[in-house]
Amino acid sequence: MSTFSKTNFKTLNYNSFRPHYPPSFYQILGNYVEKHDAGSASSALVAENQLPIVERAIDLGCGTGVATYPLLNLARDVIGLDLSPLMIETANSLIEKRLAELGIDANKSSIIFKAGSVEDFVNKQGSGIEAESVDLITAAQCIHWFKDYDTFFESSAKLLKKGGTLAYFYYIDPMIVDFSGPSKLDVGTDLPSDSKIDSALRSRLSKNELLQKAYELYNKYAYDDPKLIGPYWEQPGRSILKHYCVEVNKKIPKKLYTDVEIETFTASVETPTANSERDLDLKKLGISLQDYLNYFSTYSGFHNYKERTGDETLLTKDFLNELIEITGWDLEKTKIDLVWNTGYTFLRKK
Repeated sequence: MSTFSKTNFKTLNYNSFRPHYPPSFYQILGNYVEKHDAGSASSALVAENQLPIVERAIDLGCGTGVATYPLLNLARDVIGLDLSPLMIETANSLIEKRLAELGIDANKSSIIFKAGSVEDFVNKQGSGIEAESVDLITAAQCIHWFKDYDTFFESSAKLLKKGGTLAYFYYIDPMIVDFSGPSKLDVGTDLPSDSKIDSALRSRLSKNELLQKAYELYNKYAYDDPKLIGPYWEQPGRSILKHYCVEVNKKIPKKLYTDVEIETFTASVETPTANSERDLDLKKLGISLQDYLNYFSTYSGFHNYKERTGDETLLTKDFLNELIEITGWDLEKTKIDLVWNTGYTFLRKK
């Protein structure tokens, strides 16, 4: 996680190119939050069918606030916390704009961002947060960086009200599941219909096979080739994330939490779409190859690779050239649909 705190990390690029969690997911989270004890203080808000549905939420590891602002649809007061002062500076600079985009009245809800250690904050060291005063704690795309899960779960339980929700959610690797525009599938379309060459090309380069080759190339650059980005990921965080946070879920203390819900989605050419009523359905449709490269360039592993090797053209030159060679795509004309592998865990304080 230290990569995102470096002074040369471009936080505005991170905010622009990273995917944003969809309203459908906050609906799933909101439905879960509403299932608290009928006698709780926040249930009165639910009974009146009002938004927000709870009083206070804390978003740990908030970054630039991508996942924090939408919490104002669930909570009246929201606090975002991140270790990186640069991320917090960007988040604070976007408050007015983001509230306007979400149609939220700043006079009726409040959101603040603070820089600091998640561990220190959860343990109430100077946070000003009283025990059992929080309705919802979220951790979006950051749970894999936490160092001590036993302490994290115990400290979160101290902050949460009885029946309060702890939710962590994440996305891993994106897969291109469809495309339009120029490609190698177009090769041979002017040949006679009985041409053996045309038949062979069409058989070998079906759309699914082409998409699979593109995904294999992504994995080569992101993980598999020891000369590329793979060795530069911060560990064990990335490994925990790639395995859908199974290691984190194993640490959930049953004595403190109940009603555990765990959902994961893995994209493939056979299963290109998630169920938006159940899954964290994260996608970008009809984007350019340049946007795809822009997203790839926000990876902490790539940032570390550049710092160590001095090679800033790995993605814009080597990866792009191989991708175009394999697929026949055009940097300007081809549009792609990108879908992420995702997961989330919800749990409730006993």
